[in-house]
Amino acid sequence: MAGLISGIGIPVLAFAVSRLALLLIGLLARDLAFVPEDYVWVYDERTWLDIWGVWDTGWFMSVMYNGYMVAVSTNPDTLSQANWAFFPLYPMMAYAVSELTGLSGFGALLVVPNLCFLAALIWIRAEAKALYGTASANWAVVFLCVIPGTHVFSSAYSEATFLLFIVGTLAMARKGHWLMAGCMAALAVLTKNFGVLLLAPMAVYFLQRNFTQPLSARNLISEFPGSGGRGELVRFAVSLVLPCLALGSFMLFLYFRAGDFLAFATIQSAWGRSMALPIMSLFSPLGSLVGNHGFTVYLWPNVIAAWVAVALCMALLLKRQWAHASFCIPGMLLLLSAGILSIFRLVLPLAPLWMVAGSFMAARPKLSWLLLLLILPAEALLMWGWALGWPIF
Repeated sequence: MAGLISGIGIPVLAFAVSRLALLLIGLLARDLAFVPEDYVWVYDERTWLDIWGVWDTGWFMSVMYNGYMVAVSTNPDTLSQANWAFFPLYPMMAYAVSELTGLSGFGALLVVPNLCFLAALIWIRAEAKALYGTASANWAVVFLCVIPGTHVFSSAYSEATFLLFIVGTLAMARKGHWLMAGCMAALAVLTKNFGVLLLAPMAVYFLQRNFTQPLSARNLISEFPGSGGRGELVRFAVSLVLPCLALGSFMLFLYFRAGDFLAFATIQSAWGRSMALPIMSLFSPLGSLVGNHGFTVYLWPNVIAAWVAVALCMALLLKRQWAHASFCIPGMLLLLSAGILSIFRLVLPLAPLWMVAGSFMAARPKLSWLLLLLILPAEALLMWGWALGWPIF
């Protein structure tokens, strides 16, 4: 019982304290700072709720209430944009919560990520404890609650939902629960497109469980290793099919709706995103800074987050966490290929990065406390900007 309380208590405490602090910062920002005249994201008359909705929140609201558009927007503020860029599961979950509880649509869009984030913290602590130890697990939870950008997990965005399904997929795959892993991966895919990359760690875990000893092709089926035998092979195969079906179904829907299987990707150009070499996304902003070619202060969080995430990907390799690395490294390459914009927010759901960060923090507690003192003001500033609609997210 004590272990259960500890396992749940630390994530709950970290969640409650951090969310309360962020709420106070957001309220202070609205009360003390100048709100820009072009601020248009007003979703609730109650400020303590309204501060959590900005930018992409409106797109999730449009999917929730109106479904997917049949043509791109002609509104000058959202010209050529469409809600095809946003996957359906998060707004669908919010719609269900709204219908079941009577909450407003915006209120439901906040309930879902907060519940998902709390559940993800509990699961992350359990996984990090199994992989790295108790101290590392505690540090991982605390770090994820204060890391710059953590306010997004409590906002009307899909990052918290995606985080939960990523952790669930990895946890189920590590334990060999293939059908559950496949279901979690399918839910991740329906939340964000690169959830399909979870196929890689599922495959790595399967190989680790079943091919630690050399096996000839002749005996692959008849003498399949592992406790599950051929039944495990079948369950694993089904688990791989489920996320593929989820992605394929959404692509087919988009084809009939927008005439493009890849509408979720091609519409990104309307937000100024274009394909680039990941290495260019990492170094180009630094070159602009050195050369004084218009490097904007709003890029700083993204540049720092990108380099930290890359470093933590290398740490996964050093720790020989092959399954986690097989997800995070391709994930970072994919994110960087779309440019540096919003990277600091998009890397947040990559749970293995923060678990391995917790292991390094546990090994260097004095340095870790100093790190916390440095990043707390950074997150406070970002929450301040979020409440005021700064163009950084």
